[in-house]
Amino acid sequence: MEIITLKGVVLREYPVGENDKFIHVFTTERGVIEISVRGGRKLNGKNTGGSQLFSYSLFSVRSDKGRYFLDSCEPIHLFYGIRKELERISLVSYMAEVIGYVAGQHEQKEEVMRLVLNILHFLSKGERKCGFLKCIFEMRFMTEIGMMPDIVCCPVCMSYISDHMCFDLLSTKLYCSDCFRGSYDDMQIRMGKSVVYALRHIVFADFNRLFNFRLSDKNMKILQRLTESYLLIHLGREFKTLDFYKSLGID
Repeated sequence: MEIITLKGVVLREYPVGENDKFIHVFTTERGVIEISVRGGRKLNGKNTGGSQLFSYSLFSVRSDKGRYFLDSCEPIHLFYGIRKELERISLVSYMAEVIGYVAGQHEQKEEVMRLVLNILHFLSKGERKCGFLKCIFEMRFMTEIGMMPDIVCCPVCMSYISDHMCFDLLSTKLYCSDCFRGSYDDMQIRMGKSVVYALRHIVFADFNRLFNFRLSDKNMKILQRLTESYLLIHLGREFKTLDFYKSLGID
């Protein structure tokens, strides 16, 4: 049996019996792992604080044949504010399902962890709208796991920008209005300059500037449609947590 120390974010928890629980923790080192927490549901349990939902903690765990058992944990940051609104909880649940699906397939976990911690911070403080943060998560997450779209310029004429451009969700290419020869449908999204610049910002900006842009409500809806569709198409599946999030009618 191996004893290891990991930093991670608790993204899900499941009750077991009267006092125990399982938690799903996203770690940089091992992706998403399930940890058994004895006494984790006791109000005065020694590991209750660090193993609660949405906490970022230092975990000492015993690893035995792919199963993990918690010895101790020390909270680093507790994102209490997320619990204040159902829409915040539902967005993190969606993020957790996406990360859980992908975590074992890709190795770029450090930047994904940074992305997740930044979003949890803004959600906890209530400083950004859920729809805004969802767009950033979807497109930057896809970028960090190696599925960056080809949006530097039009692949035909090499134009950097035009009054309107078209993003093809399947080819991941961005065409200027003069070179695009298809018909706009569910797979091709027409957008103005503001959305193009916002999309490029999410993909290319440093983390210290990532959350610093604004769009009108109309343009934000276009960006939301684009980032969500891009993630679903290229991961090749639907997410029940996304259906619930959208049922709340969040912009």
